[in-house]
Amino acid sequence: MIDILLATYNGEKYIRTQLDSILGQTEKDFRILVRDDGSTDHTVEILREYENKYGNIQIIEDYKPSRGAAANFFELMKHAAAEYVMFCDQDDCWLPNKIEVSLRAMK
Repeated sequence: MIDILLATYNGEKYIRTQLDSILGQTEKDFRILVRDDGSTDHTVEILREYENKYGNIQIIEDYKPSRGAAANFFELMKHAAAEYVMFCDQDDCWLPNKIEVSLRAMK
């Protein structure tokens, strides 16, 4: 199992592409933990849509004030429980075998 940590902030333009690229991976044994850092656009609504549609996405809602990307990832790490962890940015688009190749390298 892999935990993928996704930190978001005002990423509505990119977040669907990123989530779709993760969900389309050849490796399927993963969970996406996502934490928003106080977006004022529709990022959170999009995240909730995906969380409701897919069983392997979990939004971490801790309501702490916005503190930037590094602090956002740090908060996400507190919730990671898998043996392997991957980080991703909201404006990434992963190749279909990124998790598979990365996991092989980590092992």
